[in-house]
Amino acid sequence: MRLALGIRAQLLLVLTVFLVLPWLGYEYVRELERFLRQAQERTLAGTAQAVATALHDRPRLFSTAPDPIASFAHDRAQETIGEGPLPPSASPEIAQIVQGLSRTTARIWVIDRNGVVLARAGSLKRPSADDENPDAKLSGRGASVVQSLTHPLYQRILKQPTDEFHDDAITEGSPRGRDVEGALSGILATDRRATSDGRAVIVSAAHPIWLGDQVRGVVIVEETGNRVLAERNRAFERLFNIVLAVLLVGSVALTLFASHLSARIRRLRDDAEYAIDAQGRARGRLSSSDAGDEIGDLSRSFASVLARLTDYASYQEKMASRLSHELRTPVAVVRSSLENLKAQPLPQDSRVYIERAQGGLDRLTTILARMTEATRLEHAVKDSPRERFDGGKVLAGCVDGYRIAYPQASIALTLPDGEVPLSGAPELFAQMLDKLVANAVEFATHGAIQIRLDRDERGARLVVSNEGPSLPPEIADRLFDSMVSVRSGRAPAEPHLGLGLYIVRLVAEFHGGSAHAANRPDASGVEVTVTLPLST
Repeated sequence: MRLALGIRAQLLLVLTVFLVLPWLGYEYVRELERFLRQAQERTLAGTAQAVATALHDRPRLFSTAPDPIASFAHDRAQETIGEGPLPPSASPEIAQIVQGLSRTTARIWVIDRNGVVLARAGSLKRPSADDENPDAKLSGRGASVVQSLTHPLYQRILKQPTDEFHDDAITEGSPRGRDVEGALSGILATDRRATSDGRAVIVSAAHPIWLGDQVRGVVIVEETGNRVLAERNRAFERLFNIVLAVLLVGSVALTLFASHLSARIRRLRDDAEYAIDAQGRARGRLSSSDAGDEIGDLSRSFASVLARLTDYASYQEKMASRLSHELRTPVAVVRSSLENLKAQPLPQDSRVYIERAQGGLDRLTTILARMTEATRLEHAVKDSPRERFDGGKVLAGCVDGYRIAYPQASIALTLPDGEVPLSGAPELFAQMLDKLVANAVEFATHGAIQIRLDRDERGARLVVSNEGPSLPPEIADRLFDSMVSVRSGRAPAEPHLGLGLYIVRLVAEFHGGSAHAANRPDASGVEVTVTLPLST
């Protein structure tokens, strides 16, 4: 079994190679996300280091009693941004320092070695004015049509940043994690943890606060991963919109190119098939293409090959008439010489050779007559006038003559009721019958030769059937060509050139019909069928 794929299907199959582009894009977005995460961690670490530097070696900040008025003002500020109040042990002075260094989406903690929160500034959530998703703003302001169509889909398949999450550190008093433990041991550390509800990821960096050579406290800077997530989603959308556009444009372009290519090839195929008829004769020249590509070169090669084949076929078709014309004079010379020899007194043994020569000359004369007959009929078919005649009446008259001409054969005739009107030449129709019956009589081994003429609303069918050897399958399609015979291995009484059924085909086509031969269903012989249209 061979899988037959057209050019369009093959090019679309090649296009599947471009499906690696989405995978490459996905890997690129993942790498971009890793880079943004690392950049965020470095930024938080730098902020933590800057705050810790401002608090290094300042023991007074850690020993000052809390100012009630400053603490109350700080607590009220925390409740506007949705944060809980600080515990009473907080340091307002540290809070003032930290407040000036905080960012909108970052939160800064200052705790001592015992985990007591000394100050806290900033919030992990955006202010209410910025709650709207920037991706939605971009889409609402009308980016491209593709982005407007695909953005809702991306929102479903990609995790979206959200401020609706539960902050554990607010309720538990102070953050605890590997970064805090690392900072208490004297090193800068970062950590990444998910909130308890799993709706957000908090990235943190902790830096120790030194008093001399001892760690007095820790600065912790926290921020959600929403900004990185939003940037990742925007990069994913932009990149995959481009990939989708490339795939769409590439698919359409390849489909159009493949359709154009297939149409040119089909046109070339149709022209090549039309240039040769069912009998292998050239109908005309093949129109070559002037395109400079391989298909144009192929069409020009086809046109050149067909032109040479047409010339050769024309030479073969005219060879019979040329041979009959060229051989007529030498045959006449040989015939007159033999007649003169017969008139001379010759020994009896010499006359045997003269008789053999005369027999060979007679056979050669018969061959020339058959060749002349085929040539004459080819011209007659082109020039004969058409008339309306009854095919059944012509067939009945011819069969009466066949029964006299072939007394050794039993000929059975079946005719339809009424007239079988045909348009053509009755004498050519009779010649076609002569060839069909002569062929059937020669190949019939026993039994009757059956001749049947039927008619219906579609046309008339003439069937001549005989019992005998079957047709070889390799020659069945060429049986009605010129100079084709299946008499190999036999020694007929008269020479045959394979022109009988060729004449049948010429006459059938002259009458607007066709002829074909097939073995009987029971393989007991052969039947030749001529299909003809009825005259209107």
